[in-house]
Amino acid sequence: MIKVNLKSILGLAALGMTLLSNAVPTWAGRVDTPEVTVRNTGRDREARGSLVGARYSVDIQSIGCSINAGQFMYCEARDSAGNFLGCVSSEAKYIAEVQHMIDSSSLYFRVQDGSSACSIVNVLNYSSGLK
Repeated sequence: MIKVNLKSILGLAALGMTLLSNAVPTWAGRVDTPEVTVRNTGRDREARGSLVGARYSVDIQSIGCSINAGQFMYCEARDSAGNFLGCVSSEAKYIAEVQHMIDSSSLYFRVQDGSSACSIVNVLNYSSGLK
């Protein structure tokens, strides 16, 4: 009986030491947390990037959207060079898109040159956006 209990205790102790020795978590899967880019295509201006990529960048990057009283939405982005782009829309489809943002989303939006109205807003939620 004592032999069985001792074997059981030693087994549990070995298991505990094995679990404790792996202090760094192991992750699997693809990671894609792009930093923010703002560019002028000639006809349009566009911004893209991930919220995680902007948050963990070492500079002034930021990207995101907000909704005001469910009536209009506003998106803005700033890249590492300080280029800024913002757009606004009251279109229900863009408001609905922004409502699906989470803290690990990636965002893409486009503005027609000479305008401040959003012409495209895409929110992407993938496991690869997690950090």
